[in-house]
Amino acid sequence: MPVRTGASLYRDAVRTKGVCGGLTISVMDEPEALLPESDLDPVRRRPVGLIILLVLMTLAAAAAAAYARWLTQQRVLTESQLAQTERKVLDLREQLTRSEISLQEKQAALATREIALAEAMQPELPVRVSFRPAWMGQGMVATLRSEATRPLSLMVEVVDARAHRSKSFALDISPGKSAEIGHAEGWLVTSGQSVKVAATGYRSIMAFPP
Repeated sequence: MPVRTGASLYRDAVRTKGVCGGLTISVMDEPEALLPESDLDPVRRRPVGLIILLVLMTLAAAAAAAYARWLTQQRVLTESQLAQTERKVLDLREQLTRSEISLQEKQAALATREIALAEAMQPELPVRVSFRPAWMGQGMVATLRSEATRPLSLMVEVVDARAHRSKSFALDISPGKSAEIGHAEGWLVTSGQSVKVAATGYRSIMAFPP
């Protein structure tokens, strides 16, 4: 059946059937070409579904944007806390390093005091150091004479502070005997130098050429 327009439907639908008490009674014929409601429902529901879908998508996008902002804020906060923690760790490490250095210095000072105290408690080394002019060549000769009652193993260190050089000698001296250090032993003894003589169990002694 062909679809009729709304104007033709309206003209054909209204027909005069009679007059009753001056009132015209019109009766609308049954529409013949109107589309059934079942055909109109999908058309009506489709825009509503699209609108709902659009609203849901908008809400989802807004929620995603808000979640992204929250994640960014959390990341910035975490990075700030991490930086503060790293600074605290560095400060603690620096304090620990200073404490370790201070402890090492105190331990070294204590060890030096203990050594000095232990050496002070030891008897003086029974060795006499004297100097004489060299018989041949320049300089002097240092003579070390033992006054001990037993053999001594001496460690002698001669230092020339002005020339920034030094030399060590290991000497074994019998009781009442002497040993010499000079040009023949590979060192020219001169004024201004120092001679340190040490032996195990004794307090070391220092001598200075005139």
